[in-house]
Amino acid sequence: MHTLEKLIAVLERAPLVSYTGFTFRVIPDRWRISPLSAIGSLDRGGRYNSPGAFSVLYTADSQLTALREVDALFIDRQGKLRGAPRNPDLVLTLKCALLRVLDLTSPDMHADLDTSREELIALTPSRFLANARGRLTPTQRLGLACFRTGHISALKVPSAAHSDGSCFAIFPESLIVGEHIAVHDENGILQDELSGRLLNPLG
Repeated sequence: MHTLEKLIAVLERAPLVSYTGFTFRVIPDRWRISPLSAIGSLDRGGRYNSPGAFSVLYTADSQLTALREVDALFIDRQGKLRGAPRNPDLVLTLKCALLRVLDLTSPDMHADLDTSREELIALTPSRFLANARGRLTPTQRLGLACFRTGHISALKVPSAAHSDGSCFAIFPESLIVGEHIAVHDENGILQDELSGRLLNPLG
């Protein structure tokens, strides 16, 4: 992965795509009052952000990917999909309209960023150890570079937990007018939404 400064320079001219559709998110039931809050990622960090830097709303392309990402499901030694005992969870469907997505599920950008799929899904170096030492992992450095450009609203990335899945790392603070995320609940019980307020700097 390039240095932060070189990543920003590359990302300034990176092609972006739009995404309109559904993504999925698993949260502890105790947080049902604010299902789109990203305060947890701000406090503890995540694959694409370090603690205290900026918030990221992590979502997935399917319920299966979302459950794998939070370790609610795993593959055992016999290759079978298993569940794990957990406190109650909510599996959310989110309706998304995103206009400025950097798609890293395709290798087209990997060479320009000096990265690879293997690096994007790597479990090492541990972000917990790296952050405790005041360092960023390569993916956290990439997330910071994307956030600092100011013109990327989300990343579409390969899932580290589900080889056939992908995830969206959404930057709530970077959403522009016309971008929108809402909880899908036809019963009207769970209601939460995020709407972009920034003007598009590109017009």
